[in-house]
Amino acid sequence: MSVTRLQCKLRTLARLCTLKSIPMKFSRFLSAIVPLIAAGPLSVVAQSNVTLYGIVDAAAAIEKTGAPGSSRRLVLNSGNQSSSRLGFRGAEDLGDGFKAIFVLEAGIGLDTGSSDAAFFGRRAIVGLEGGLGTLTLGREYSPIAAVAGAADILGQGFFGTNLSAFATNRLTRRLSNSINYKTPSFGGVKASFAVSAAEQSAPGRVIGAALEYTAEPLYLGAGYHAVRRLGSADDKEYALGAGYNFGAFDVKANYLVANQAQPGNKFEQFNVGASVMVSTGRLYANVQQNKLQTGAKGMAYAVAYAYPLSKRTHLYATYAGLRNNASGVFGLSSASTSVAPPASAPGSDPSVLALGVRHSF
Repeated sequence: MSVTRLQCKLRTLARLCTLKSIPMKFSRFLSAIVPLIAAGPLSVVAQSNVTLYGIVDAAAAIEKTGAPGSSRRLVLNSGNQSSSRLGFRGAEDLGDGFKAIFVLEAGIGLDTGSSDAAFFGRRAIVGLEGGLGTLTLGREYSPIAAVAGAADILGQGFFGTNLSAFATNRLTRRLSNSINYKTPSFGGVKASFAVSAAEQSAPGRVIGAALEYTAEPLYLGAGYHAVRRLGSADDKEYALGAGYNFGAFDVKANYLVANQAQPGNKFEQFNVGASVMVSTGRLYANVQQNKLQTGAKGMAYAVAYAYPLSKRTHLYATYAGLRNNASGVFGLSSASTSVAPPASAPGSDPSVLALGVRHSF
């Protein structure tokens, strides 16, 4: 039964309450309460919604770490272009332009059927959204993550993406125990702010902010984090990003820095890439440079092609290779997997070729 029909029946019941066959006190009670039910909570229910969504992505890949004595291996990976996931998001209209919102998103592994160690570890937030912006609480993407994602030609998917900069003691992508605020867009400019409480867990307290400008076809973004990993000093994280759309042709670039409080541990990554429509699909290319203050360097090259079978399903192929200098042990990352030489094999050159399918719902 629809909400509207139920409300009509309740109003009819309220009118019938005036009949003499119903005791006076009970009649007055029903006459008062039924119209309130008909007009109140049911109208709120009608304005609420919950959406189930997800992505399933898997690929067969040939990987090589490049370490001495190692050989190529054939693997089945989950989440090369996009991390496989299952999520729930919802909103309730509170009136006067305000909404209550929530998102619960879990990562899944199609190769084994497993889930992430933290079930809703990808995202778990609740908050309010209105004309003054959006305020959320929980586990959320960091301000720098927004800039790095928007300025990555590979969309933080495929091997060779800038996700390799988001690793232990490097940049911070997600914030647990966080309070987040995002402003509305003012002439294409929007800002985001976040504070993550330490609660005695790594990476400790994080304070971050980002400023982004979007005016098609141009994108510009900058982000900053102060991360308290040590008791007396903060690590500094920076992100700069830019992009321009020429119609069928896109170019994007980003510069990411993790400067630890301990001297000599500065990490830098620079990416520049382009994509172009080829037939009905899209061809991507990216060049990436990694370096540490200690002198370690690694240069990566990546190409990928995605061919749509429908609006929600496509096939893809991706290849990436990385050349480390004598002290480098940098690796290649995709949306959910990575290929890297062991720390005991500096100077090794990893590579990977993957063929996969991605479906969203």
